[in-house]
Amino acid sequence: MKTSITFAAACLLVITASSLAHHGTSTYDMTREITLSGTVKEWTYENPHSWLWLIAIRDRGTIEEWSIESAPPTYLTRQGWSASTIKAGEELTVLISPLKTEPRRAILLEVKRSNGETLIVRPRGSFGRPASIK
Repeated sequence: MKTSITFAAACLLVITASSLAHHGTSTYDMTREITLSGTVKEWTYENPHSWLWLIAIRDRGTIEEWSIESAPPTYLTRQGWSASTIKAGEELTVLISPLKTEPRRAILLEVKRSNGETLIVRPRGSFGRPASIK
């Protein structure tokens, strides 16, 4: 009996830790989409999530550094991405949804490269992204 209780408690702990470790998109305002243009400072292609740091030029020439969460490499690889898809120094335009609690943090929705190629991370209607924005 004691073993069963210990096993059940361990299972509950693992499930709780897993749900807390992966937040999904609930911390982001998925009803807002912001377009940023700028230069890639860094791109990390690592678990649990890839990250993009972008030096964006905003209204009136204000320069801001944004920390943008992307999808896990396993997902991105299935979409044709790799560690070299985005490079430091590259000029990009990104579509993001901002973090609810911190400025200049966001989740990546789409990337438009200078050659016109668009890379979609979160398609409309999938992964917490609404099918349309009003």
